[in-house]
Amino acid sequence: MEKLKIFLSHVTVESRLADLLQAHLTHDFLGLVEVFVSSDRTSITAGEEWLPKIIHELDQSSLMLVLCSPDSVERKWINFEIGAARFRGIPILPFCHSDQEPDLRPVPLNLPQGIQGSKSDGVWKLYKAVSQLLGSQVPDVRFDSYADEVRKFEAEYRNERTSLRDRAGARPPSETVANPRVLCISSPQFLKLGYQDQLEVVLKAFPEDIEHVRVFNSSDLQRQLNDGPFGIVHIAAFVCPRSGDMYFSDIDLNSGAGNTQERDVFGAKALATLLELANTRLAVITSSDSLALAATLLSVTNVVATRDMLSPKVMAAWIAGFYGMLKNKSLAESFKYAVDVSRAPMCLYPRSGDGDIVFKVEGDRKNDISGDAVVTGR
Repeated sequence: MEKLKIFLSHVTVESRLADLLQAHLTHDFLGLVEVFVSSDRTSITAGEEWLPKIIHELDQSSLMLVLCSPDSVERKWINFEIGAARFRGIPILPFCHSDQEPDLRPVPLNLPQGIQGSKSDGVWKLYKAVSQLLGSQVPDVRFDSYADEVRKFEAEYRNERTSLRDRAGARPPSETVANPRVLCISSPQFLKLGYQDQLEVVLKAFPEDIEHVRVFNSSDLQRQLNDGPFGIVHIAAFVCPRSGDMYFSDIDLNSGAGNTQERDVFGAKALATLLELANTRLAVITSSDSLALAATLLSVTNVVATRDMLSPKVMAAWIAGFYGMLKNKSLAESFKYAVDVSRAPMCLYPRSGDGDIVFKVEGDRKNDISGDAVVTGR
């Protein structure tokens, strides 16, 4: 019997729920259902390979399952995927969660009949729709337990969103950081995909007598953060949206899984500990839409992070605007200017109790950094 392919559309921060549905559908329908998850495991930034992959998978699918939350229903590329599915005549089933009511969905998500994923009858309706397409009976599943798993995800998701939302915005200036050292975190594979220029923009934003460091593996990252303070840490590496872990080793760009035998991965909690030890005042995440990483780092430092999948061109415009202003203006002023110039969906999350920050360059400082993973000045 030919497999039924389901296209599961979601935003990166819903990846854990997407995993749950993918695992259950594959298991409960005895391998007769194949679920394509539309965003990979490491929040790869939008690039030339994204659109052809989406179109190909849609052409092979018999059903689109859309995860609907207050976050996802506003994302333009989610609505693009929905429009592409409607054009191809593919049935669309909205799976609502986390305070998104089925009857309150915006256009075009309000057109197909939606279900409430945290209710057992909602999950049953999903299985009923899949069974009808397969021409089979609804599997004997404990839908109440299934709905409990969805509610558990919702609780975690709300906690992460709340911790970030409550701190979004800016506060009056209360701190000046003089001559901040700058650390850029990336990976060889990430740079090969065309993001080398973004790191160069960060490095060139500050005068040559301010120390600039780049690291491309976990060992050098630990050594640098252990050795001394870094006022600013810029993250341009693949990040897991489920755990917030950073990948230095290569990954499979289709599945997002590590494709090397010896993986070099660094955990979000370990990074937060090192940033606290290094007295980091700002962490900038430009590579992913990861609530897990942003929420974890927010416990020790101010965070700027992307809220959506961005093209390299848009992200480069935001980086140039932000760091170009940061050497003369406050964090809040620089952030607002960069968003206005680039229109990038970035968000500023001040750490609890912190006010706005001014990174001030004063006096003469000479580069005296050593190490084979370090680049100083230009």
